[in-house]
Amino acid sequence: MKKLTSLFILVVLASGCTPDAYQQQADLQVSKILRDRKEQTLGYTPKTPIAPTVVAPPTKKSYAKIPQTPVPPPTTAPIETSPSILPYGPLGPEKLFADNQPTPKLSVDFGYTAAQREVHERLEYGPLIQNTNPTRLDLFSSLKYAVQHSRNYQSQMEDLYLSALDVTLQRHLFEPRPFVTQSINYNGGQKDVAYQSALSATTTAGVRQQLPYGGEIVAQGLVTFVDALNDNSLGGENASLVLSASIPLLRGAGMVNLEPLIQSERELVYQVRTFENFRRQFVVDVASSYFNLLTTYQRVNDQRVQYERSVDLVQQTLETFAAGKVGVTYLAVQQSLTQQINAEAALISAQQALQAALDNFKLQLGMPVDEDLDVVAVELDVSKPDVTDPSLPKLAQTYRLDLQTARDRVEDARRKVDVAKNQLLPDLSLTARGEEDSLPNWSGTQIDSKALTYSAGATLDLPVDRVAERNQYRTALINYEKAQRSYVDLSQNVTADVRQSARSLEQAQLQVDINARGIQVAQDQLEYSTLLFTQGKSPVRDITDAQTALLDAQNAYHAAKASLQINVLRFLQNTGTLRVDPSAGELGAALDVAPSIIGKPIDTPGLKG
Repeated sequence: MKKLTSLFILVVLASGCTPDAYQQQADLQVSKILRDRKEQTLGYTPKTPIAPTVVAPPTKKSYAKIPQTPVPPPTTAPIETSPSILPYGPLGPEKLFADNQPTPKLSVDFGYTAAQREVHERLEYGPLIQNTNPTRLDLFSSLKYAVQHSRNYQSQMEDLYLSALDVTLQRHLFEPRPFVTQSINYNGGQKDVAYQSALSATTTAGVRQQLPYGGEIVAQGLVTFVDALNDNSLGGENASLVLSASIPLLRGAGMVNLEPLIQSERELVYQVRTFENFRRQFVVDVASSYFNLLTTYQRVNDQRVQYERSVDLVQQTLETFAAGKVGVTYLAVQQSLTQQINAEAALISAQQALQAALDNFKLQLGMPVDEDLDVVAVELDVSKPDVTDPSLPKLAQTYRLDLQTARDRVEDARRKVDVAKNQLLPDLSLTARGEEDSLPNWSGTQIDSKALTYSAGATLDLPVDRVAERNQYRTALINYEKAQRSYVDLSQNVTADVRQSARSLEQAQLQVDINARGIQVAQDQLEYSTLLFTQGKSPVRDITDAQTALLDAQNAYHAAKASLQINVLRFLQNTGTLRVDPSAGELGAALDVAPSIIGKPIDTPGLKG
């Protein structure tokens, strides 16, 4: 009995494998498959490392039927009915000065120094920067940072890994697959069977092979040890070698048997394309946020200059009014002061918008929002493509990866129709079995060919009930029609995208030129209106309008420049010609995963293990 128990434990331990070993084995197989598929599909192999996953054991919280939800502590109501009563009376502007009152004495402290002192505290925004050495990122370093830290990018790499992992299983099913089973049983009986009791241990080891065109061959050996526990039972051992096969001839025979393997291999190619599309969209998204962020920075700078101009205008208007020049009234001073107040409020709003844009950019890059970031403005050399080329739609039809996948999906649907049609056939299978046993009262190792037995036969299962298969076949036909329509619809949308991208690119270029001229016109208008005001020939309103027009023209120009650069990238993306492989220059190199992060898991705040 000790011998049987030890043998059982030894077999169980020998057949085991640690989870870490399985993980490493899967990673090696997936890495090889992905390397081959990327090279065949894209012509290069972007790095997509997946860090080893370490998961802590589940806790009581993991098995809790009702997860705990923290309840906020009692606090003061955030909003209540106000006890004060709104004043009631006729509507209209408040009368600040009585009739026939002389010009009031100015109590406001004017001047640039006073204005800067007054607005200093109100222009403070956000938490103070504690780090004197913030992270400095231009466009390409932003892409590098995002590739290393973006949680969305990591998820896309994991999706690609999972697709390759499914291929390893489908391939393995057509390889020789060993199996070992061990069982131990106690058999006993009562008086009527002479109190027979025995302990038996059976070990089965073999190999099964799934055939490419249907069916399976199994070769196995069985060894049974029986240890009699009393004199009423017989002990001994028995062994046998078995070779069996089952081959379908109609249903499930032929290429349809390879459907899971074929579909998994093709799905991996589709996932490689999807990942490449994601990388291209990732470039466009990060670049768009970067260019728009630079525009927001410039808007703050222009608004600050506008504020300084308004302060100077107040000082100039006040001095002109104090000198008693003809045509300059106290109303002009009030108008210039209003312009200063509006400029101050606009500057505060622009700064707050910049902080919000910075936080959103950090989130997009995977950077902690409380980390200090300094975005470096870099003038990029953007090559503007020829949007007048009539072959652009045809170019997109050839190189758009999503369109290639949609085209291949039609072939998938066509193949699935054939598979579903095969399932309507009768089940006709050939079976064969051969077995050699050990001779009675001999050692289990003594296999004798004289104890050979064999059998062969055929099994026919007529298609009496095929309602489920009929429905699957009809569904496959409908899915084929839907796949064709989806391809045609996407093909038309691709053409429309290219045409719209060409128009947007032309419009962006025209907007840059128009707004550049608009800045020059606004500057001339500001200079001329200022000259006329000093001569008493123009009201101060002309100056404030000119300042506003100049600021609007500057904002429009910077927005148009950002739009032009973004539309160039979108145009290349929509035509399928945006290359982001390392050989395509600095843009592609920025998207290559740094070797330093391979095997380094991404930290997720608040989650451990």
